[in-house]
Amino acid sequence: MLKRFQRDFLEYIRENLGIYTVVTLFFLAGVIAGPILLGFLQESQVTELGTAMSYFFEDLKNDADTVLKPLELLKTSYQKSILLLLLLWLLGLLWMGFPFILLLLFLKGFATGFTVGFMVRHYSLKGIIFCLAAVLPHNIILVPGYLIAGATAMTFSILKVKGRLAKKHADRRLYFQQYCIMMFAVLVFALFGGLVEAYITPVFMELVINII
Repeated sequence: MLKRFQRDFLEYIRENLGIYTVVTLFFLAGVIAGPILLGFLQESQVTELGTAMSYFFEDLKNDADTVLKPLELLKTSYQKSILLLLLLWLLGLLWMGFPFILLLLFLKGFATGFTVGFMVRHYSLKGIIFCLAAVLPHNIILVPGYLIAGATAMTFSILKVKGRLAKKHADRRLYFQQYCIMMFAVLVFALFGGLVEAYITPVFMELVINII
């Protein structure tokens, strides 16, 4: 059974390698664009961001339990993940949805890149260390999940485009069922990532905050 699963998984990757490459490139383009935007911000804006971050660090050093409330972090993480996956799922149902799917992934990458870029620019090596603690742990789980969801939504959207161009009304109930199952699986994956973000990432943040 394991060998069959491995074979089916490799076949799935082979058939959808192009789409996975595209969604990954758009996400990475967003990650790269984030730090680039920092160069266009006024120095006063960068200073304001740095000041706000300094206050956050001070609060974190003085009373981490008050700043990092697991239940609130979990709620926020779940809200963000569910909203993003819901938008991807809805866009996948539309024949013209695939450009917006790529846009969402680009923006998600942009947010990550901007955050990391600012930390590195403002705090140098210390910023890198803090990003490894505050950004990396849960994103190791969440980012692949978002990419899988984006690729799945793109595949279904493109399928609808092909059907529209061919002017055929094929029965897509099986595809729709598989689509929903895949997106639900990613949701479960993202919920696990939320647990990491709420209960594990803060532990790493507390460990490194004293060196910032």
